[in-house]
Amino acid sequence: MNHARGSRKSVGVFMPFLSENRGGPDVTAMWLVQALCAHYDVTLVTTSQFDLDFFNRFAGTQLSKAQFHIRRVRLLPTPSALPMSAIQGPLFQRSSRSCAGEFDICISAMNLLDFGVPALQFLADIDWLSDAHQSSESATAPIQPGKVSALRGLYHALSARVQNLSGRDLLHEDVLVSNSEWVASSLRAIGIESPVIYPAVPWPSPEIDWDKRRKDFVWFGRIAPQKKVEQAIHIVAGLRNAGVDCALHIVGTAVDKEYLSLIQALAKRMGAWVVLEGPLYGEEKAQFLAQFRYALHTRADEPFGITLVELMKAGCVPFAPNSCGSAEILNHPALLFSSEDEAVANIRKLISDPGLSQPVRTFLMHRAELFSTESFCESAVTLVSKILEGPSSYSDIRRLRTTVNSGQIGNHGN
Repeated sequence: MNHARGSRKSVGVFMPFLSENRGGPDVTAMWLVQALCAHYDVTLVTTSQFDLDFFNRFAGTQLSKAQFHIRRVRLLPTPSALPMSAIQGPLFQRSSRSCAGEFDICISAMNLLDFGVPALQFLADIDWLSDAHQSSESATAPIQPGKVSALRGLYHALSARVQNLSGRDLLHEDVLVSNSEWVASSLRAIGIESPVIYPAVPWPSPEIDWDKRRKDFVWFGRIAPQKKVEQAIHIVAGLRNAGVDCALHIVGTAVDKEYLSLIQALAKRMGAWVVLEGPLYGEEKAQFLAQFRYALHTRADEPFGITLVELMKAGCVPFAPNSCGSAEILNHPALLFSSEDEAVANIRKLISDPGLSQPVRTFLMHRAELFSTESFCESAVTLVSKILEGPSSYSDIRRLRTTVNSGQIGNHGN
């Protein structure tokens, strides 16, 4: 373990790469640095050459280069058309473990990293959970090849060898932080306690009167297959078929060109009422979203859904699937649906009844306050300080799990 540089203890925040195409984990990484740099000597360890000004605008942080250190870990140079994530992930983990001893505490901003020492792991999702629970290997292990070519099988074997797992049980020896109660309950189901810290969701949203807002719908997020953008188009088509005069504006960036082509083709078939706006960031995004009364969020298995909170903070009334993190965030039956037909019915009911819509808007305004940057920063600093100051030795970090959870760090409930 490395001791404090000067009078402050050292913290390593590890993020494989920062990208505007991903969203939530990138915002979490930036706000972890923002929260902790006032109290500790913070180093952001990443593979990215990133524009700090852009990511301040993207995440809503106000960091300067003088406030923290940046360590860039170099990975293999690969063509963008050649997916090699199975080896890049293990390479980043291997590099992270090689420098973990330089810090008093290591923090992963996106799921599990095997640092070789007890650490703090902020979870972005639980896609890795079933494999990790069924295997004695780390949850960061490469996906095992099924029916693949001999060459690709060799590539995966090489990736596993590069990873060089430490043998630690990350699920039971590290402190895992959930980004929603839904994620925490999934861990609890296999006997793992996890404190809940809702992600920081800054929002410089302008105040626009409800009567001056457009009656159209906005969909906002990363344009990717799991986000089910086509479902939002179908829902608004259903509303239009039912006599509701409305359009759909889709805001976001896409990395899956094939899926984007499908959405563009569908929008063209539907007509001018489907508008692809492209990506928007910072105040420009806030200004745009605040023009709308209603919003749609269509990923059903969302662990948290930071874009859904942003829509709430923009003053929109969002509708989302009645499952996982979306249901936890909205927590109102009038805003949740289990099918496209139910979405159309619920939306028609709400927009036609001012006696229902006004209380819902008031509810959302107060609900959005749960997801503040202040709450995230306070919770993150409190948790890190408990870990650094509480145990008699660094190896005792796992004993804090029950104490931290019983304190309900960052879990503000309903």
